[in-house]
Amino acid sequence: MRLFFCTSLAIWAMALAAPVGAQAQAVTSFDGTYVGVLLTTSNSVASCSVKSPVPAALMISGGTATTKQGEASFQGIVNAPGTLQLHRPGGTLMSGKVDTGGTATAGVTVGARGCTYSFAWKKR
Repeated sequence: MRLFFCTSLAIWAMALAAPVGAQAQAVTSFDGTYVGVLLTTSNSVASCSVKSPVPAALMISGGTATTKQGEASFQGIVNAPGTLQLHRPGGTLMSGKVDTGGTATAGVTVGARGCTYSFAWKKR
């Protein structure tokens, strides 16, 4: 009985570990440097203007994503399906998607005027 229990426990543990390993591999498929392609704003208010039409690079490694846009540093995650969630220490959330073709997009709304920015990157 004890042998049966130990064998069953080992099989169960291996069955759980397989999907976790596959998910980790899927997340690392997004690893790399994504260069800025386009940065736009949907608000024409002068305070919402962009200084550069190209966003700073987006770095992804092991499911962790980082970028610095102007003075704002964003840090977050990319999960296996490619959902991108970045945040600033002040709580501003940038969310988007990374696809298997090497394109990343995200958006964020900031400030009292509701400045909405859209970002696009391409994997180098």
